[in-house]
This record gives sequence, C-alpha cells and structure tokens, in this order.
Amino acid sequence: MSRIEIPLFPLKTVLFPGGELPLLIFEERYRTMARELLERGGVFGVVLIKHGNEVGGGAVPHDYGTTAVIEEAEETTGGRIRLHARGVHRFRLVRSLPPRPYPFGEVEILEDEGAMSSVELRAAETVRTMFPNYFRLAFSLTEQWARTPELPPGGHRLVDFVMRWVQTDEEVKQRILEIEPAGERLAALAELLDDLLARLRIQVEQYRRRKFGGFGAQN
Repeated sequence: MSRIEIPLFPLKTVLFPGGELPLLIFEERYRTMARELLERGGVFGVVLIKHGNEVGGGAVPHDYGTTAVIEEAEETTGGRIRLHARGVHRFRLVRSLPPRPYPFGEVEILEDEGAMSSVELRAAETVRTMFPNYFRLAFSLTEQWARTPELPPGGHRLVDFVMRWVQTDEEVKQRILEIEPAGERLAALAELLDDLLARLRIQVEQYRRRKFGGFGAQN
C-alpha cells in the first residue's frame, strides 16, 4: 500500500471510487487548492465530516475517504469555482499535516482488488442478485423506468459501484467505505440491500394502494 501527501476536502457527503462529485467552491482556501490542482494536476481527498461544519474550518473528518481528480472546472461570477470531480481510490488517513492553507494529510491508498475466495464469490453473487431488485423498486416509486446498470467484476469495485446508487444515510455509506476485506464489504452490502429491499417493498405497496385505491398492490 502506497502513502502520499494530498489536499483534503472535508464534506458532509461520502464519495466512492468512480462516483461523480459536483462542487461549488467559494472559500478562499479551497479556491487556492482548486487552482493549484488545476495548474499542476494531482488528486485531493474527500472525507466525510465527523464533527463540525463544511465552512469556516475546524471540521474533524473520518479516517477513511476517497481520492478524487478534477475532470471539469469553471470560474463563475464572484470568483467561485465550479468543479466536477470523480472518485478514484479509497484511502486511510494516516495523519493530518499543517494546512497549506487548506487541510492536508498523509494517506495510505487501499488496494482495491485481489483474488477472491469462494466465500467472497458467493457474497458477490448475492449482491448481483439483490441489486437489480433494489434498483427496479427504487425507480418504481418515482414512476420512472431505467435499465439496470451493468455491474462490474471484482469485490471492491462491485461494492463501490452499487453504493453509488444506494439511497441511505451518509454514516451508513461511511461504514461500507471503511471496511477493508472485500468479503466483509460484500457481506455488509448484502445485509444493507436486504434491509432496504424490505423497506422498499412496504413503500411500494403503500404507494400502489394510494394510487390505485387498493388495486394492484401486490408485487
């Protein structure tokens, strides 16, 4: 596992590898960070805030986050910077470093893939079976239809991809982000999907009863 020193951006959201992150930056320290990254390239780290606020400094982040790269940038009126970033790798925060003037830290990049055991393969298959059901039910509540996205191979990649679609609390997402063995991450995700599916089935049934007056309530 490699260690690097990178800028840190504490936010009230969890970013997973491959996920998109739109940002509107107005604090001077983060505008400085964005401009320096745009000039020299490189990555920054997105970390969920454990205590404190996004604005004004003093936020205490969780110890795990995701590196991100800037894909698009635009400076708006008033000096604000609109960014579109994408997650790359999970990391563990080893130590915080003095601000430059934005937060900075030494992080350890977590390995994403390796050979999967038979237990991990079974857990991955469970996730692959459950996710299309979750996706279909979640969209049915919005009266929209969308083709279920193709799921990637592997363990960590599969978890990261599915979690980009899952609607749940940020703290729950953070827990899934932090688990390091692929098998344990897959098992935790399967348990989460099972719970969310149970809730969704109730919500869909209630929705259909309201809409159809008691007809068509069964899945």
